[in-house]
Amino acid sequence: MPNLRFLSARLIVPLSALALASLATSAHAAETPAASGRSPATCAKGDLPEPGVQGEVPAGQKPTWNCGIRQIAALPLTGSVAGTGTCVYVRTRGAGGTPDESRISVIDTSNPARPRVVGETIPVHNGSESLRLVVTGERAVMVSGSTVIDIRDCLKPRVLGEIKWPDTTVPGVSRKNLPHDIRLNRAGTRVYSSFGVWEVDISDLAAPATWKIIDRRCEIAEQVPGPWQEVHRQANKAKRSLCDDATRPAPRGANYAMGGSPLQSSMLWPQFSHSLDFNADDSRMYVGDQAGGTSALWAPEPKVRIVDLKAQPIRVIGEAPGPGHGLDWFRSGGREYVIHSNEGGTSGIMGQPERGDTCRPFPRPTALGWGFEAIITDVTDPAAARNVSMAQIAINQPEHCAARKASGRDPWLAYHLIDNPMQARFAAINFGEAGLRIYDIRDPARPTEVAYFNHGVPVHAGVGHWDAARRLLFVSDSGGFRVLRFDPAVSKRLGL
Repeated sequence: MPNLRFLSARLIVPLSALALASLATSAHAAETPAASGRSPATCAKGDLPEPGVQGEVPAGQKPTWNCGIRQIAALPLTGSVAGTGTCVYVRTRGAGGTPDESRISVIDTSNPARPRVVGETIPVHNGSESLRLVVTGERAVMVSGSTVIDIRDCLKPRVLGEIKWPDTTVPGVSRKNLPHDIRLNRAGTRVYSSFGVWEVDISDLAAPATWKIIDRRCEIAEQVPGPWQEVHRQANKAKRSLCDDATRPAPRGANYAMGGSPLQSSMLWPQFSHSLDFNADDSRMYVGDQAGGTSALWAPEPKVRIVDLKAQPIRVIGEAPGPGHGLDWFRSGGREYVIHSNEGGTSGIMGQPERGDTCRPFPRPTALGWGFEAIITDVTDPAAARNVSMAQIAINQPEHCAARKASGRDPWLAYHLIDNPMQARFAAINFGEAGLRIYDIRDPARPTEVAYFNHGVPVHAGVGHWDAARRLLFVSDSGGFRVLRFDPAVSKRLGL
């Protein structure tokens, strides 16, 4: 990971313009951070600024802080959020807290000061981490896990059918692997799932029987360095694709078993992706892995990769160092970027052994357990993709590690929301126990925090909905569903 820079009190980290072989090994001269380490956000009268270092929640205190943004309404609903116009959807988790058998509530926000739940909740199945939707001139579709929903009448969503995802089993892993996370392409005609690359053509929304699933893992595995590469090359050379073998029932086929143990699975199948996104015309896909678990034995440094979807087979045409637990594409100033990050912190995540350490000076890893910052990468030229900056909070920096330890909190990232990918102005970044942080990204090399809202931990895969017409942000955290509005000075600063 590149060394850290702060420019004055802006608390941002530009990266070296040189080609980076690895975030974990590159470095450049550091500048002295602001002595206070406080957020550069400008608070308005009536805001309640955080009391200490940017992102800090002092021991014994309950966060009730906001700066540059404030709540105008709330509902007692907690879950993943998506929306279109005045219609907002909140997916609450099913039994045991898993997303597998969840329900979606429909919220009418035509009066944002009095949002109201309408109709019956919608059951959705085979959960994905995030809830995604796309609205175009031709269609309006929302997908959660395997459930595809028509939202043309946005207050009266209609379930169209279920994607028949296969169950790619791994010994010792009880939860379904597929779909892990999902993304619709911008045309809303295809659904992609991570952990490898899986593609589903839903062009004919009226005919679920035509929703063909394409397993792209074998096309990718030949192109990604690791122990799996030669195995897939030889299998494909012999016209015995392991992806074809996966579809066959046992004992002659793999029956979608990925291996006899987690170690075998990691040697046969690269993770390759956790989050996915697409450029404006859906010709390129951007994915990132996490370098976690047994996969980290073979790929210890996470990579963001750029995939040409027009090539047959699909082809990796570029890469850059850094993780992709959360990943979003956007344009700014005529160039193209992705913002991406990992998950997990000093307390680890989901029983994995990886635990980051914010006391460790830069350069430091970005693998699973080191989800302390979001990286912005210029992907305009895939062959010369380069990391240009990081959006960070001071409490995760080495000079404030003592204060972080004393707080007993572990703020790390999850997902992000871009206001308008075609002309981005801000990114709303989920920093966990540090709350929701808003960064001006109009100059991607100089991301600057302009607002924050911390009244509880944002939902891990909450993502959210930005209503540009009314300049309202809809999110969910441990305190429920919230309707937020920027202070006038922040709206003016962002050009909203």
